[in-house]
Amino acid sequence: MTPDTVTVAGLLLVLAPVLGLVPVAYPPLLSVWTAPRARHIEIVAAHRRAWRVLNAGFAVATMGTAAGLVALAVALLGTPGWAAVVAGLAVVYLAAGTLWCGVLAIRARTTPALGDLGAAAADPGPAETLLGAATEGLFAAFILVTGPTLIGLCASLAAGGTVAVPVAVVAALIAAASTGSQLLAGDSVPAVLYAPTLLIGVALLAGWH
Repeated sequence: MTPDTVTVAGLLLVLAPVLGLVPVAYPPLLSVWTAPRARHIEIVAAHRRAWRVLNAGFAVATMGTAAGLVALAVALLGTPGWAAVVAGLAVVYLAAGTLWCGVLAIRARTTPALGDLGAAAADPGPAETLLGAATEGLFAAFILVTGPTLIGLCASLAAGGTVAVPVAVVAALIAAASTGSQLLAGDSVPAVLYAPTLLIGVALLAGWH
């Protein structure tokens, strides 16, 4: 492996989610995730700019992580076979990530728009219901593709000696739990899926292999 490229990969995998998800901690929006629909719309409408930044942060975390995986594949070019495997998984991750970014773009615009409708948005109409079903489908696809992709990544990095087995196992279990949650409960916390690659990034920077 190329040390400099490994460092770049590790930094991207760690900093992308850490910096990208900072807006999630914005105090006025903390309750938005558990608030009833009407209150959710009201909170977002009152903090439109923060809501846009929050969604943009998720996109930054996703694209930055994808870039980190590409850098990791480049770092493994001297390792026969494993570079191609990691590169392929990075492409799949990026493809799934674009679905998530689509969801982010939609909700960044539509939720504040619902706030503009006021009382007219008290009950979801047919159009909103259909849009919600579509975005939920995109989100489910993102989780169900990304989770197994990360499990495969962890297995590959452990088998190739790039990341210590215990780290890879913990990261894979987190990805599996997120996937299982989506399959069994029909929902998952998207931020959780940044934890496996963040752990991998820490392992790369710390030399845990």
